[in-house]
Amino acid sequence: MHEHFNPADANLLARRYLDSLLIEERLVDAQVPDLTLELWGETFASPVMTPAFSHLKPYAEGRESGMLEYSRAAAEANLVNWVGMMENDDYQRILSTGARTIRIIKPYADRDKVLDQLACAARGGSLAVGMDIDHIFGKDGYDVVLGEPMTRQTMDDLKNYVAATPLPFVVKGVLSVQDAVKCAEAGVKGIVVSHHHGRLPYALPPLMILPHIAKALSGSDVKIFVDCAIERGADVFKALALGANGVSLGRHMLPALQEGGVDGLKAYFAGIHQELAFIMGFTGCCTLSDPEPSMLWHHGSPLE
Repeated sequence: MHEHFNPADANLLARRYLDSLLIEERLVDAQVPDLTLELWGETFASPVMTPAFSHLKPYAEGRESGMLEYSRAAAEANLVNWVGMMENDDYQRILSTGARTIRIIKPYADRDKVLDQLACAARGGSLAVGMDIDHIFGKDGYDVVLGEPMTRQTMDDLKNYVAATPLPFVVKGVLSVQDAVKCAEAGVKGIVVSHHHGRLPYALPPLMILPHIAKALSGSDVKIFVDCAIERGADVFKALALGANGVSLGRHMLPALQEGGVDGLKAYFAGIHQELAFIMGFTGCCTLSDPEPSMLWHHGSPLE
């Protein structure tokens, strides 16, 4: 059976690009690696992170919402947790799991709502807070999400949000060097290189633009995260080699969550970690700072 391929589907393009990157072995002097991630003064078990999901309902009667279950799994596995659109009372329940969470806020036209959610995140002791700028536009102008109008975000807006919170501010949905540099100039402390599950037709695969963004931000204190099409430890390794500090899993973790709840998702994380450690060992990488572009080959040549 032939794979159906929509040439505009950014998700398929991202998956194909990931699979086109091959890994070079470097075994002499290699040793068992350390996966520990240091981020904004805190220590996590690995660079693997949850995605910024929204509105996951309970998967079965008597269970908590999918949002709470995956947050509990992140807390128990000591991984960075991300969540998306929700009201403050729901976010407080996420924080009650103990997960070190980054809250991503929609680009609401109601800027007072943005400021209120920034303040809630800070009061609750979030790890960081931010905005997904790739939800500004819908099919007919500015997007409307669950009845909430979105609007454009300017450099001044980003600067104001950075100034309005004591937490690191993260911009999600960066897919160009131009936007990455503007974010750094606005004072953000992190960006997520992402096409938000293919909202833009023919969007660049995040890992294709990632090394260019990493080069442009070299020497800054901006942390670089990446998502889209990340399914396994090899994908995480490739993202690290191309300049990411942390890597969010995506919809591919949902079957484990749906079928096994907290424990099922923790087992999924463990499998990702096992493959990541295995590949880091095979490439002579001792820490997360060791993977580099020259370890990856594309179309018969090393990337660097």
